[in-house]
Amino acid sequence: MEKKEEKDTPKGESTQRQDRLGLALSGGGFRASFFHIGVLAQMARLGLLRHVEVISTVSGGSIVGALYYLHVKRLLEAKSDEEVTDQDYAAIIERIEQDFLRGVQKNLRMRTFLNPFKTLRMALANYSRSDRIGELYDEHFYRPVFDPNRTRPIEMRELKIQPKEGKPDFNPLDDNGGRRAKVPILLLNATSLNTGHNWRFEAIRMGEPPREGIIAREIDKNLRLRRPPSYDAITEKQQNIELGLAVAASACVPGLFPPLAVSGLYPDDIRVQLVDGGVHDNQGVGGLLDMGCTRFVVSDSSGQMRDEDQPTTSIPGVLGRANSILMDRVREEELFRLIQHKDAPVAFMHLLRGLSGRAVSWIGPDGKPAEADKKERQPELSSESFGVACEVQDLLSRIRTDLDSFSDVEAYALMYDGYKMSEQEIPKCKAFKELLSGPAPIAPPLCRFLEIAPLMAKPTPAFLQQIKVGGERVLKIFRLSKPAAAVTGIALVGLLFWLWKVLGPTILAQLARQVTIGGLLLSGAILAIGFIPIVSRVFHVFRFLRGPASFIVRFVVRALIPALASIPIAIHLFIFDRLFLKQGTLERLGLSSKAGAGGQGPGIRKN
Repeated sequence: MEKKEEKDTPKGESTQRQDRLGLALSGGGFRASFFHIGVLAQMARLGLLRHVEVISTVSGGSIVGALYYLHVKRLLEAKSDEEVTDQDYAAIIERIEQDFLRGVQKNLRMRTFLNPFKTLRMALANYSRSDRIGELYDEHFYRPVFDPNRTRPIEMRELKIQPKEGKPDFNPLDDNGGRRAKVPILLLNATSLNTGHNWRFEAIRMGEPPREGIIAREIDKNLRLRRPPSYDAITEKQQNIELGLAVAASACVPGLFPPLAVSGLYPDDIRVQLVDGGVHDNQGVGGLLDMGCTRFVVSDSSGQMRDEDQPTTSIPGVLGRANSILMDRVREEELFRLIQHKDAPVAFMHLLRGLSGRAVSWIGPDGKPAEADKKERQPELSSESFGVACEVQDLLSRIRTDLDSFSDVEAYALMYDGYKMSEQEIPKCKAFKELLSGPAPIAPPLCRFLEIAPLMAKPTPAFLQQIKVGGERVLKIFRLSKPAAAVTGIALVGLLFWLWKVLGPTILAQLARQVTIGGLLLSGAILAIGFIPIVSRVFHVFRFLRGPASFIVRFVVRALIPALASIPIAIHLFIFDRLFLKQGTLERLGLSSKAGAGGQGPGIRKN
């Protein structure tokens, strides 16, 4: 007899309960994180955050979503349900705005290679950049909130919220009904490379959510990795899975970070390899539907595919474009699944809202367009209706989806955009009328991003340049500062000249020497080591060499070269990155905010 899979909802409870609000925070790197902070700030002002029962996050949404969840955990465990106010949630957002920006401006992506000892450890099969950035998330974002004095990483099973004065076995799905301040469930979404299925980390369990029904079983014939009911039910090695690693798996962008492995959880030598949750569902709406949510706030700052009048026909270009088309199709299907009609119970914010789409007519026999441009591609309301110039909105949608440093200007512009867009979208949704029918909205959170409002509506050339450069992944400081580019160029020329003076004679002497047998043998050995893993799959006699050869290649590629790069990385972090952040302060644009996230801005509430 086949064992019945567990459901996401508790036994006997209908998934059609009419009062469950879900919040989806999409992927999109730190760009998404900052946009989500703006949406959270508006939800705090409207008094909606205390109603949220499920938070489903992906990639950049997971990074900030986990931070928000930790703050809510601390609040609900410190105050009784009657004591919690909307101002408490506003204070959380005020703190997150500054703490998160401070952490981002340390450039965690580059810091994964800053410590040469950690980098050398990456030669081992059980440690990679994904593990390292998970440690950095824990150190810079999560531990200061969970316990500033803690020295060991936070574990996922420590995240379960036990509300003050709540019963010992409190279950949010069963016991939230009578609470004013709901206890949320956090879903950190990743993707299993083994099966292609969604993988979720929760406070009580992790694994692939079950998909039941005859139709599902007929359509999906891939392996189903059954989800254990709790962390206590699995091997001791994986019971202590860390929050930082779970977030790193959710934000494990393919090509930028290696997959994060979960070993020893299943038999038959199955080693679960996890990558970015956006590969499966970049909006995170699937988790909300599975948990029986009936009202939805969807904050989507993911990268949306752009039109190309003349697409490249090169093989790499076609492959990249095909992948973009597939991801765009998945995004559309997930959203169409959720938003089936105009009055759907969904408040949906995304970075192209308020912008026009193109509609080009064919050329007629007279050589002119057969029809005028179609007006159905115009938005219902322009982005200017919520206080953001169309040019600014377009540039914000092009900001990089990366995990590097973001300047104050970039971060505050994204926060303000999410804040004002949701101010318009959430009250429009009829499904939220009941939740918004209480007391009038509280005063806006005392957030610094509100200071950028004048430039969002009437941008200056300097502000537009800052946001435009934000779309670049490299050399941003040189695009913003001509003096920095000139000084760096002169320094590089001088360095190259000095190196040639010192090493040039030696190099020329080596080139003039005849090729030796020893040199040929050394070159051949280096090439052979690189090809042994491939050759051993065909000629089994070389199989015994596969392990040592793989280790040598892994050591050189993943450890030695990056370790040697730690010096230029340190130079970048402590010189060029700081120059970039200094260029991106509000003071540079004539606004009065104190530069940087490190200061205690005026009006910040004291917790």
